[in-house]
Amino acid sequence: MINGFTGLVHRLLGVPVDRSRRALHIAGVAVAAASFTLIATVLVAYDNIFLDGSSLAGLRLGDTASADIRAPVTIPYYISQVLTEQQRAEVSASVSPVFNRPDPAISRRQSDLASQILTYIENLRQDSYATTEQKRDDVAQISDLTLDDAVSERLLTADAATWGDIREQITTVLERVMRGEIREGQVDSVKAQLPLQVSVQFSEEEVGVIVAVIEDLIRPNTLLNQQATEEARQAAIADISVRRSFERGQLVVRAGERIDEAAYEALGQLGLLQPNDRRFQEIARAALASILVLIIMGLYVARFRSSLFKSSRFMALLAGIFLIILLGARITGLYGQIYLYPTAALALLYVALVGPEIAVVGTLGMAALISIMQVNSLEMALLVGAGGMMASLTLRRPERLNGYFMPGLLVAVTNVAVIAIFFQGSSLVGEDAAFAELVLYSLINGILSGAVALGGMFVVTTLFNLPTGLKLVELSQPSQPLLQRVLREAPGTYQHSLQVANLAEQAANAIGLNADLVRVAAMYHDIGKVENAAFFTENQPEGVNPHDALNDPYRSADIIISHVTDGEKMARQYRLPARIRDFILEHHGTQVLYFYDQAVARAGDDEVVDVEQFTYPGPKPQSRETAVLMLADSCEAAVRSRKPTKKQEIADTIQQIIDSKIRTGQLDESGLTLNDIRVIRRVFGDMLQAVFHPRISYPVNTPKSLKEVTPEPGRLLPRVDQATLPEGYKTVTNAEASASAETITAELQRGHLQTREIAPVVVADAEENDDAPLPEVPRLPRTGETRTARLTSENGTQPPKGDAPEEQ
Repeated sequence: MINGFTGLVHRLLGVPVDRSRRALHIAGVAVAAASFTLIATVLVAYDNIFLDGSSLAGLRLGDTASADIRAPVTIPYYISQVLTEQQRAEVSASVSPVFNRPDPAISRRQSDLASQILTYIENLRQDSYATTEQKRDDVAQISDLTLDDAVSERLLTADAATWGDIREQITTVLERVMRGEIREGQVDSVKAQLPLQVSVQFSEEEVGVIVAVIEDLIRPNTLLNQQATEEARQAAIADISVRRSFERGQLVVRAGERIDEAAYEALGQLGLLQPNDRRFQEIARAALASILVLIIMGLYVARFRSSLFKSSRFMALLAGIFLIILLGARITGLYGQIYLYPTAALALLYVALVGPEIAVVGTLGMAALISIMQVNSLEMALLVGAGGMMASLTLRRPERLNGYFMPGLLVAVTNVAVIAIFFQGSSLVGEDAAFAELVLYSLINGILSGAVALGGMFVVTTLFNLPTGLKLVELSQPSQPLLQRVLREAPGTYQHSLQVANLAEQAANAIGLNADLVRVAAMYHDIGKVENAAFFTENQPEGVNPHDALNDPYRSADIIISHVTDGEKMARQYRLPARIRDFILEHHGTQVLYFYDQAVARAGDDEVVDVEQFTYPGPKPQSRETAVLMLADSCEAAVRSRKPTKKQEIADTIQQIIDSKIRTGQLDESGLTLNDIRVIRRVFGDMLQAVFHPRISYPVNTPKSLKEVTPEPGRLLPRVDQATLPEGYKTVTNAEASASAETITAELQRGHLQTREIAPVVVADAEENDDAPLPEVPRLPRTGETRTARLTSENGTQPPKGDAPEEQ
């Protein structure tokens, strides 16, 4: 569609195609960025945009609700300052005051005072000059006593013996009572118990006199410790914090109820008291946060993974996944439990698609937006951020289904830790149950994160045909129809692709690339050769080259070059991912074929030969991965064709190939560094030396009566007695041997025959059975058949069914 639009603009307005494409790309990026910002803003500020709370903005403390007020959103466990203060006041009042130990100085002071008073009364009793009325007046002057006239009269008129007993009893009882603990609020109770402290020898009247004197002298001897009491109260209320939570639709205030401080606070937390102008501020805040997240993520990608911007479709996919996860968080916050929502699935998906570094920055952006969405909750920010970071850093093998189990478990543990940090114990009944509930939600969250990521990977792989880990595992199976076609129609190319895949995979691993992607791409990079398999060296019999019969460098070049374009068409036909198609197009870059030299030699002048007809269409490798495949492909082919016999020859060949690619500029746009090339050269050398090392020529055991001779054309071998041959050997004629060799070679090239299936034969004299048909040649016994035959011959019985063949 883009190509058609740019072509239309070029035809109508004359604008160059490249310029139109660039302008269209910039416009598309701008539209995508604006769309992302708009959608993210709507999701974050959904409450302020779609939920009308203007009718409640005028409510004041003490007003009566005219209708039921319900929570428009879900708020998980905010701390109510009003209820917290109320409970702290109740708990503080219930703390018992702390008193000092009884003060003996007070007891002694009161005893001394009692002695002085009694001595004074004794003096009054001895005064013979004062009248009784004067003596009563003098007793009334004692400031520490409040005695009525009857008591005073009894104290002054009692006989000496009675007075002595009363005086002694007052002193004794007062000292005994004051030795006990008497607090400020206990004085009345102590006074009420005084009659029980007086000896039973006294009459009721005398007891009343004794009690009247003592009760005026009782004082508290155990004082309140203000500092200790305050410390005890502070310790009791230190851990008290009342948490409240509201689910969407939950009743907050019933119609007709008075709005008290707690209800008013809840309405404020739910955002129902915000005036209209405040709502617009909240919307602007959400838009600013969305723009900031977009800019930071964009700058991060531009700085560290700028290659992602080349694919607008892929960037749109990443943005779409982000917005889908954010939409789920909004829906869960409105209608469900946010602690159950698996936001860490975003990190797992990003790791599987682009790598952990993008997953980390995406997680941070998601944490920021969800925290704003959840009423500026620092707990939700840390819950989303820590869980996503843990998922990003622990997912190592996204192509394996069991690779998501451990990250999911670690996400669950991280969520529990975050909840434990923010959910400190409260003295309210049921807090332990609430904490256990959140822990359960966190564990389920981790499991759901892995499951959702796996499901998302399947959907993304299916809908967008991306080379994810799961897709690469699928494409690497030998049973894939396209690989099977290459194996049947171009077996040499198939074996070449396997060797290149091994080389490229090891090199990619060594320099930190996506080895799985490189290996799978290498298996498909030459699929275009099946269209003309015989024109490629690896599929040709020894000494047979169709290009010699063609004798046309232009036609030969066209056939060789076409395997790139044909391969790209086949890749589209079989729906291979676009990233794999890049390898097919770029693995030869813009190299010039050797047929160009033939054409120049025939023409005698290079000016008359168009070099473009002998150049691969390219482009040059645009990534380190495709450059590794180019080098592996060229090095494997060159070493195989030269058949080196020494390690140094292999090393020289590899060095020549790499130098040639560098010299012709094929690696200029790939991003490979000199250190990468050094590592690649070392890996290629080690592996190719192991593959193409010289083989040991093992001797062939033949019967003693059989001479080791090599048949030559027109020369017959001596007669061979069939009885002298070992089991499995047959005699055939010279002509039959030649025909059989050609048949076996053809079958080997087609992949229909394995080398181990070829039975040994011995060429016999042509004069004997020359016209007889070729007898059936027995195949060599396979693994396990030797063991079966041995068991049969030794025991005379067949082995039991189900026995696995023995590994040799």
